Amino acid sequence: MTKEERQKMDELIMKAFTLAYELGTNLDELHRQFRELRFNTKDKDLEAALINLEHAFFMTAQSINILKEQTRNALIPLRKAQTCEE
Repeated sequence: MTKEERQKMDELIMKAFTLAYELGTNLDELHRQFRELRFNTKDKDLEAALINLEHAFFMTAQSINILKEQTRNALIPLRKAQTCEE
């Protein structure tokens, strides 16, 4: 891996981490608001719709967690390249 490739990969990994954490934070806050609405409603149809929406939030959160994990895994080649250089 060249120095330029390592720099570019490092830059992209940091962007991915930042995106994942920002998405996660925003998702958590919005999910909390919908959940609060579900607990406060008496309308059974709205409650059912909000349960389905909460499930979609859960699935999206799982995808973000996978993104974080795979981004961390992408650091392995960077570490190997740095070790080989030394």
